Amino acid sequence: MAEPEGSGHRLPTHQVFVWFRDELEAGFRTRHKVADYAARLGYSTRTLNRLARENTGLSAKQLIDERVVLEAKRLPARGPDPVARIAGQLGFDDPSNFSKYFQHRTGTTPAAFRGRFRPSAESSR
Repeated sequence: MAEPEGSGHRLPTHQVFVWFRDELEAGFRTRHKVADYAARLGYSTRTLNRLARENTGLSAKQLIDERVVLEAKRLPARGPDPVARIAGQLGFDDPSNFSKYFQHRTGTTPAAFRGRFRPSAESSR
């Protein structure tokens, strides 16, 4: 089967995006800035943003935030860890900064989000 015309030109661009995506998956807990990923990969933030938009329609920062928020939603839903511990697990120095970050991106606080998915002991009886 023949490759689509021009695919040889797109492969390197796509590969850099794959590297970014892999780095994001490995480092989202401690790296929240596009510049951190750009430095690790040896590309500019502008290049990472361009590749992210070409491949997903979102900026590199939006992809980073989406991954952090995905994990931030998973952690409260899974266990009883306090918000401060979750904040630390996701690389936030201050639980209140994490709560503001979470609320800004989800429209709810981490505690309220947890309450939606973890019924109280009384309501489960």
